[in-house]
Formats: sequence, C-alpha cells, structure tokens
Amino acid sequence: MFDARAVVAFVTVAREGSFERAASVLALTQSAVSQRVRALETQLGQTLLTRGRPCVATAAGQTLLRYLERIRLLEEEAQRALAGEASGPSRLPIAVNADSLHSWVPPVLAQAVAGTPFLIDMQVDNEDYTHEMLARGEVLACVSARASAMRGCMAEPLGLLRYLCVATPRFRDRHFATGVTREAMLDAPALLYNRKDAMSGDYLRLHFGIQEGHFPCHLMPSSQAFVDFALLDFGYVLVPELAVLGQMARGELIDLLPGRPHDVPLYWHAWQIQPPQVDALFRRIVAGARGVLPGMGAVELD
Repeated sequence: MFDARAVVAFVTVAREGSFERAASVLALTQSAVSQRVRALETQLGQTLLTRGRPCVATAAGQTLLRYLERIRLLEEEAQRALAGEASGPSRLPIAVNADSLHSWVPPVLAQAVAGTPFLIDMQVDNEDYTHEMLARGEVLACVSARASAMRGCMAEPLGLLRYLCVATPRFRDRHFATGVTREAMLDAPALLYNRKDAMSGDYLRLHFGIQEGHFPCHLMPSSQAFVDFALLDFGYVLVPELAVLGQMARGELIDLLPGRPHDVPLYWHAWQIQPPQVDALFRRIVAGARGVLPGMGAVELD
C-alpha cells in the first residue's frame, strides 16, 4: 500500500511543478515534501520526478499519476454512492485545443456535465499537443488530432473541425483588390495562435506554394482574439467556421477562399477503464461532438 501522505506530496509536486510551491499548497516545509516523495520513490524503486525548473514526472511518474487519478475518481464515486452529495464534487481534468474551446466545446460540455457531480479542470493546447498531457498523466481525456490510441487508451473519432480563411470586407478590398493571389498573400498579414501553430503555414503551402515562415503574421495566443482582431482589419485568419457563423451571417467577416476549407479531424482520447460515471460523461461528450461537427451524423451512445 502507498503511504497517503507521500502520494499527496508527489501528486502536488507534479501538478505545481516545484517542491517549493507544493510545500506552500500543503502547508509543509520543502524538506518534508522532499522526504515524502523520496520515500515513495524508495518504496517503488523508481525515480518519479526529475528535479528541475519545473519538476516534471518521469515515465514511471507519469504511469503512477495516471493510476492515482483513476483511483481518486473511483474513491470519490464510492463516497457519493455511500454518502450521497455530502461527499462533494469531483475534479475532472481534460485537455482540448483552443479552437474547439472557442467553438463547439462549450455547448457540448455544458449539456454533458449538467446534473453530474463533476467540476471540469480544463487544460488548453494545440490539437497536436493535447495528447502529450494525457501521456504525462495530467488529464484523463483529451481532444486531439492524433488518430492512433496510446496503449491502454481508446481513440474515438469526433468529426471534422472545419476552418475558413476569413477577413473583413475592408481588409479584402485593401489587400486583395485584384484577387487572393500568391503575391497578395506574401504581403497581407495573417493571425497565428503561437509559434507552434503550423496550420496557416500548411494551408498557404497547399494553396499558394508559400513556405512556412515566409509570410507576415501577428501572434495572438487566443482564439477569441483572432476574431476580435480580424474584425478590426488587423489581418486575415484561418478560424473554425463554427466560431464565426454570426459574423459571417452579418457580413462582418467573409470567406476569402470559398470552396477551399481546411478540415482537421478530431479524436477523443481516454483511458479504456474509467469509473462508471466518468465513462458515461465521456460518452455524452463524444455523442454531443458528433452531433455538431461535420463529417459524421449525431450518434446515440448507450
């Protein structure tokens, strides 16, 4: 059996990224936290954390985090079954990409979580990187562009997140008066999420032969900021169609390249074995996503 205090110390260091912050959270000395983690590592015969800035879980530590997280949820589910709502809600960490969070996730997640005992701990990253959070044991499930499932996990297709290349009519008239050409694209500024955002580069290379890094761009690490700045004629942007339906219907934004959308397949990754209530919630999320994302119809899950 694991020592409960050592487990709490390990999980807190992994979550906070340092022994110092973990000590503050647990109201202990840094030495006490270190001793508890070291005792757990000695018991298991494995190094669980790399001591650095930040501290991160090793491969063995990631494996332990994943199992501890599922044990926590099972214990909380048992407490609710025995004590009712007095046992309190459960924190459920999941990871999604920013564009999904700005488009289809809120209504789907709100409907799925309604009436359940879960509090969502949302983590956000690029759709090509959320899967790494699941592998590290930081989340129990994620939305990812990766199709293949990690060992011990399942990957279910959700549908296509459809992107359109949009701008205001004023921006089009200013930068694309003679058409959306390669030369115009080499001059007009784009809006990118961050330096890991390769989608616009892939799109421009496919349709205009422009290589990544060879076009002007603003970096705006917010999907909402994409729309806000695009509406101010700051640049053109590749954005989920679902996020700009209202602005396009009002003529505030227009599709610069009709008939040339960019579709990103999305998948739901989660561990195959979950507590029953968690599994039921995840199935509702999958069903809700399939009902709104193009590429597949609404699916009823038992």
